[in-house]
Amino acid sequence: MEVIKAKELTEVFDELEKRYGKNWYEHVHVDISTDADGTIRVTITPIAFRAFVGKEVKATEDFHDVVAGKKMGEYLEEAVSKIENLEEKLKEYENPRIYVTVSEDEMKAYVTIIPGLEKEMPTIDELIGALNKSGVIFGIKKDVLEKIINEKMTYQQILVAEGKLPEAPVNAMIEYRFKISRELEGLDEFPSCTEGQVLAEKIPPKDGVPGRTVTGKEIPSQKGQDFDLRKYAGENTKVVDNKIVAAISGQPYVDEEGRVHVRDVLIIGEQDLERCRKFDFPGTIVVTCNVDGPFRISAGRDLNINGVVSGSVKIKAGGDVYIKGGFFGRGRGLVMADGSVTVQFITEGLVIAKKDIYVGDYVMNSEVIAGRSVKVSGEGLILGGNVKAVELVEARRIGNEFGVATNVEVGIDFEYETRKAEITHRLKLLLDEMSDISVYVLKLRAAYEKLSESFSVNKDKFRSLIVQLEARREEIANEINELRQKLKALKFVSTQEMFKLNPRIIIKETCFAGVTMTILGESYKTTFELGPRALNLQALKELKTQRTKK
Repeated sequence: MEVIKAKELTEVFDELEKRYGKNWYEHVHVDISTDADGTIRVTITPIAFRAFVGKEVKATEDFHDVVAGKKMGEYLEEAVSKIENLEEKLKEYENPRIYVTVSEDEMKAYVTIIPGLEKEMPTIDELIGALNKSGVIFGIKKDVLEKIINEKMTYQQILVAEGKLPEAPVNAMIEYRFKISRELEGLDEFPSCTEGQVLAEKIPPKDGVPGRTVTGKEIPSQKGQDFDLRKYAGENTKVVDNKIVAAISGQPYVDEEGRVHVRDVLIIGEQDLERCRKFDFPGTIVVTCNVDGPFRISAGRDLNINGVVSGSVKIKAGGDVYIKGGFFGRGRGLVMADGSVTVQFITEGLVIAKKDIYVGDYVMNSEVIAGRSVKVSGEGLILGGNVKAVELVEARRIGNEFGVATNVEVGIDFEYETRKAEITHRLKLLLDEMSDISVYVLKLRAAYEKLSESFSVNKDKFRSLIVQLEARREEIANEINELRQKLKALKFVSTQEMFKLNPRIIIKETCFAGVTMTILGESYKTTFELGPRALNLQALKELKTQRTKK
């Protein structure tokens, strides 16, 4: 049921013809009423619904009883007697009539079938022919036509053809080839790029596809919009063959206007550390906060940290490392630099620098290896662990009054000591992991045995976890065996060049008993306090000789 509202009755007829064609009266029943404000309200009901729904006509009933309130038989006899050419009219109504209505925009076509007196329904070909005769040649729904015939759908307007709207164009766009900062959530690695790397590419525009009306008219489409890629190439980038490429190695990022830039310095803050655990950047890295936890930070050039570094952190730099707040490794942390390392303090960590290591206060229970020198200023204390350098170790005090074992060595083979320290450090981490896994496996097995068969899903999960942990433990065991072999294969290579460097240990104040000093392989363990002095190989040998004579 539909409702039409209008101010004038002529508008009603116009709308009826537009919706149902000139013979609308054969399709629908119309009830007209007027609202209080004078608006004409037309209620439209399909004739089939109006005539048959809710009524059951018996074959033996008199036709007068079907239409209540009128002597229909007498009325029909009188009406028929006035029709001219009755026989021709009867022939006209023998076959079904097909009415085609095309919407004003020619995007839809409908058919209404009035059954014939002799032949009730048309054929598929007759329906298509009627549509074609009305100009409908596109989008005809043959399955709907078949349904109309099979289900004898008469006296109702049915949609049988639809045009095709034009496809929208696709404007040119930028496809970024790296994860932009706002997408970092959940990533393991921070974005970086190398010189010449493609950072973004322009996807060319695509024109829309024209549509068609049911009468076959083409509906024009629009063209996709293009843009100049150069306006999106920002700092340290260039455009090559519809692509934006990095002009330098660094950190790529996108500004608010969609332009691509490359920073030659990567700035890492607290929020970045919350989102990401691994940072590998070809340029300089600046960390503006403390670093505590299992982070991996690798810089192609310098690395500056304005805070304390602690825990199982692994830091590497192709240049210098500067740690403002000091390094507390907890037996797991590692700092390596191809340049020098400057740090406020070192505690329970491994620090390796190809050049110099400058410590602001103290080195305690740590492994420190320098390709040139280790200098401890300020409090100037070296206590516990191993401090090694090729040329020089300098400190105010070495060891303490309690005789804590402390090793200081100069004239080392830097490559040998570095490789040995790295392998040893990795072995310690692997042993810790293996111990943890063994504990987890035991706990999981105990829990698994307590689960009943009714917890089959949980048992499957437990089995899966146990298998995965056992597999990881086997991987660790294999890696440990490989590292053990590598450690055995390491060879110390002493060269005459080291003698020319005249390696020294400088004690500015006190060296306590229990300290082992080694110069070019010659070792001496102090049994008493030594005052300020500079020791080279010759002086160390003389010290040993003097103490032997006494």
